[in-house]
Amino acid sequence: MLATSLAAVLGATNPAPYGSSSVDPAAAMGLIAALMFFYLFIIVLALVVAGIMWAGVFSKAGYAKWKAYVPFYNQWILVKIAGRPESHFWFLFIPYFNIYMQIVILNDIAKAFGKDAAFTMGLVFIPVVFASILSYGDTPYRGPQYVSAAQKQYAQQFAQQYGQAYQGQPQPYPQQPYPGQAYPEPQPYAQQPYPGQAYPGQAYPDQQPGQQDPNAQGQNPYGSGPAQ
Repeated sequence: MLATSLAAVLGATNPAPYGSSSVDPAAAMGLIAALMFFYLFIIVLALVVAGIMWAGVFSKAGYAKWKAYVPFYNQWILVKIAGRPESHFWFLFIPYFNIYMQIVILNDIAKAFGKDAAFTMGLVFIPVVFASILSYGDTPYRGPQYVSAAQKQYAQQFAQQYGQAYQGQPQPYPQQPYPGQAYPEPQPYAQQPYPGQAYPGQAYPDQQPGQQDPNAQGQNPYGSGPAQ
């Protein structure tokens, strides 16, 4: 229909004689403006739909929802949500390689929400449905899952180094008994009297041999008054 209208405006159906022109400039400009408005409307609609389906993911990851509606900037945030280095954002502008990067970024986002590779395929082929599931479902954001090659190598070296260091060493804490096994009986500690104090029936440090215990007479041992 658009081709027929364009041909009619340009005079393709009724060709004009040689040396004359039957093209109406106003009609041609109007048609071009209508086509530009139509394509602009499609682009804006796609951006709005993409913002709606990713807004929940941004919110769960701690970013403002309005960032999901900003072109290019939303891709930058998705790279950070996936846990990849920010430099990987520029890979999205490399022809053909950007297709691969889009897939691996979506896979990292799926892993960040605890999803598997099958869910990644859903994000690739039906993003409207599966991105909305991440945004408005009950699945929480678990944090970035991407691990670089240097981080993997460091983790392996750390595990090997400290795994060998602790292997075969005794446990620093006493082993707890198994269910049904009795705990050892606690040993009582001998309590010592405070300086200048004696327990009933014991002699004071400054008491002479044969002297009677003042506690036995009902007197105050400190001599401040009669015992209550």
